[in-house]
Amino acid sequence: MDMGQNGFRDPRLEWLYGYWLEKKGDRRAASRCDLAPFEIKPLLPILNLIDVRHEPLGFRHRLVGTEIVERLGRDATGCWVGSALYGPAWTSIFDGLRAVTEEVRPYRRIAHLDWHVRQWLSMESLELPLIGADGEVNMIVRAASYFTDPHSATRERCIATPLAA
Repeated sequence: MDMGQNGFRDPRLEWLYGYWLEKKGDRRAASRCDLAPFEIKPLLPILNLIDVRHEPLGFRHRLVGTEIVERLGRDATGCWVGSALYGPAWTSIFDGLRAVTEEVRPYRRIAHLDWHVRQWLSMESLELPLIGADGEVNMIVRAASYFTDPHSATRERCIATPLAA
């Protein structure tokens, strides 16, 4: 399988990463208003916008793309990241979002969805921090691609790779 420059299996994730880098320019991260829906329209089905609450730290799914909903068989829009949504995997998912927020850097993840009823699915995702006027991360945009090829999945439950910001 041909991997992109940053190791992505799905070229849509590679494209989104380049788009985010361009939009952020010399800043620590891009902001929500930098992302133009008409420029990323083909990616909307694989996007998940996640609100970041700082005190106490929490993450809420603001918008979940239609392809994500179809693959997972549920719509998490409006739901908080927690055990009710992700079962025992919730702490590692939460900690991954915390890393994106605190480090203000993008991450690429490959994960088995062993916490989900569709345990045969694996996911590749790109998680990108978005900053507010105060320079703090107030949202994360996650693009997710799902696959079932066991040879492409990692044997570990989740591998997170920080990317250059």
